[in-house]
Amino acid sequence: MSSPILFEEEAKRLLAIAISRQAKDFSIAGAVTRVRLSPSQLDQGFKARIVGKEGRNARVFEEKAGVDLLLNDEPDSVLISSFDPYRREVARVALEALILDGRIQPVKIEECLADARLRVDEKTRENGAAAAKASGVEGLHPAILRLLGTLAYRHSFGQNQLEHSVESARFCATLASELGFDPKIAARAALLHDLGKALDSDHVGSHAAAGAEFAKRFGESEVICQAIAAHHEESSPKSWLDHLVIAADALSGARPGARKGSTQNVLDRSVAMERIAKEIPGVTEAYAVQAGRSLRVFVDTASISDEQMKPLADQIARKIESDLRFPGELNVSVIREMRVSETARLS
Repeated sequence: MSSPILFEEEAKRLLAIAISRQAKDFSIAGAVTRVRLSPSQLDQGFKARIVGKEGRNARVFEEKAGVDLLLNDEPDSVLISSFDPYRREVARVALEALILDGRIQPVKIEECLADARLRVDEKTRENGAAAAKASGVEGLHPAILRLLGTLAYRHSFGQNQLEHSVESARFCATLASELGFDPKIAARAALLHDLGKALDSDHVGSHAAAGAEFAKRFGESEVICQAIAAHHEESSPKSWLDHLVIAADALSGARPGARKGSTQNVLDRSVAMERIAKEIPGVTEAYAVQAGRSLRVFVDTASISDEQMKPLADQIARKIESDLRFPGELNVSVIREMRVSETARLS
């Protein structure tokens, strides 16, 4: 049975995905894009011009762009707030164009937003094409390239999702090559595995299932779609490709420095795990390895028997679960070594 802590972490992950995909029209402090105003623009009263008479300009911009404008939070900036990073990017491009033009009124706002959507959409397609080229993947449908490119504006635990997809593709291709499988198929499946994270609330189901359905609609093979659907094991893995995509996804997300959390946080967590283990009687040494994802515990052979090793490992794991909070899994290995030495006297 999974522990309450793991259930809590899984719940947080699912909530984060739901919030990102719903893209509601309200803001939080961590979901903003900043547009700075120069001293001369501040002197010319651009903030007041953005607001407009009785707030008309700001209201039109917010309604048409689907974002919130925060004009009083920072003296030299306008903050654009939305859960949807794609909307924020369109709004940023449009607002910068409005400020450069100087004519800030409802008709011009709509023109700049329409132009910004075209420009960001083109940039998004370029992002998708560049990611496919970097991964050695060819022949993707334009709709898939566009959706893939929008991952450049999305992050999970501080990790850019397009970079994560490209990195996963490279890992998966390398693993396939080493095992004698087709690296091109491996790279393709891994590159597309998180497509569902770029979809909005119109696509029902988990991001794995929604991504697989989208890829199938635009011509991807059954084996690719199955690998996308199975990368979180919501759909049972059926082939070598499914398992390699799972491994590549986990490897890209778990490698040191990949996700939000500084080196100091990893070090602090490792020290805490080692301390918890060494407080238990019979433990002589404990070492956190693999970026804090594995704990090796050495015990005194005189006080800990072979039969006591499994209960001890379970005791340490449960203690860490109750005292520490971090996503993922920790492997606890208890090692009991009997060392015997003797001296040989040679004449």
